Amino acid sequence: MKKKKILFFVSEDWYFLSHRIHLAKYLIKKGYEVSVSCKDTGKIELITSQGIRCYNLNINRKSLSLYNFISEILSFRKILKIANVDIVHFISLRPIAVGILASFFIKKKYFATFTGMGFLFIKKGFLAFFIKYLIMKLIKFFIISNKLKIIVQNQDDKKLLLTKFKIYKENINIIRGSGIDINHYNYSYEKKNKIIKLAYAGRLLEDKGIFWLIESFKEAKKIIKNINLHIAGSFDKNNPTSISKSYFKYIKGIDGIYYHGDIKDIRNFWKESNIAVLLSKREGLPMSLMEAASIGRAIISTNVTGSKEIAINGYNAITVDPGDIIAAKEAIIKLSKSKKLRKEYGLNSRKLVKSDLQLEHICNQYYKLYNIF
Repeated sequence: MKKKKILFFVSEDWYFLSHRIHLAKYLIKKGYEVSVSCKDTGKIELITSQGIRCYNLNINRKSLSLYNFISEILSFRKILKIANVDIVHFISLRPIAVGILASFFIKKKYFATFTGMGFLFIKKGFLAFFIKYLIMKLIKFFIISNKLKIIVQNQDDKKLLLTKFKIYKENINIIRGSGIDINHYNYSYEKKNKIIKLAYAGRLLEDKGIFWLIESFKEAKKIIKNINLHIAGSFDKNNPTSISKSYFKYIKGIDGIYYHGDIKDIRNFWKESNIAVLLSKREGLPMSLMEAASIGRAIISTNVTGSKEIAINGYNAITVDPGDIIAAKEAIIKLSKSKKLRKEYGLNSRKLVKSDLQLEHICNQYYKLYNIF
C-alpha cells in the first residue's frame, strides 16, 4: 500500500519542534511520510533525525515587504512541486497566507491551522484591517477552488470565522491545541519552600502580557515579601511585539525576578514553581499553561480567547481582565497565601488536561481528519 505523504508549512524549525513534532512522529508510526517547510534557525537537524524531510524557506514573520512576501510565495511553490505530497498543512497566519497564494492550481488536500489569530487580529489600524480582510478573502476563494479545511483551537476563534469572516461551518474544525503528554508532564506535588515561586514560560512579547506581569508582580511584592517571579523564554526578534533590550535589562534588575533563558526541558521549571502565570492578550490554546496544568499547578491568567480554555476561573485558576494590574496583583496575593487553594486548583488542572487534551487524543483527531477529508 502506497504511503500517504504530508508536508507541514510552519514559520521556523523551533516552532515545529515545540508544537508539531509529536504529531509528525505519530503520523510516521501510522505509515505517513512527513516533510516540513520552515526557516532553519539552527535546529533543522533535530527534525531530520526523526526521519522527517526538511525544506528550508527563509520566511520573515515580521516583514510586511511585498518583495519578501512574493519571494516566499515563489519559494514555497517550488517546494510544493519538489515535495510531491498528497496533503499540505499550513500552520499559523503567515504560512497560511503565503501557502494559499503559492498553492493555486496545484491540486492537493489542504489544511490550515490558526494557532490563535496572531498580532494582526489584536493590532488596530487600517493596515492590519486590510491584511486581515485580504487573508480571509483569499481563504474563502481557496475553499471554493480547492479542498481546504480550517482548524482552530477554541470556540471563540471558530465563532469569529463564522460570524465576522463568513467562513462556512463545514469548513471549520476545532482541535484543541497540540496535545500534552501527561506521562511526560506527570503530576508533581508542590515543594515545601518558604518562597512562593510564580512562573512564566513563553516568548518575551508585549502580546504575552509581559508588561502587565511585571507590574502586577511588583505591586504584589510590596504586600507579600516571600514571592519571586521566574521567567523562562527567549526573545522573538521577528515578532513586532517583542520587548526591547532596555526593558529586558530593566526586568533583570528588579528584586525577586529571575530570568532562566530558553529552557530545553521545561518540566523541572514547572515542578519547582507554585503558580503558573500568563497574562496574554490572546491565545490559540497556550502550550505553557497546558504543561503547567498537567504537572498540577494553579494558574493566574487573563480571561481571553484561548487561555480561558485551560484556565477556568474558580476551578483551576483565577482569571482577570487584560491589563487589570490590580486584579492580577490581588490574584497573586490570594494564591500565594493559600496552599490549600493552590492544591485544589492544581488537582483540577491535572483533571482538565486528562479529559480531552492528551497528546494521543489530539494526534488521533488530526489523523482522522487527514483520512476522512
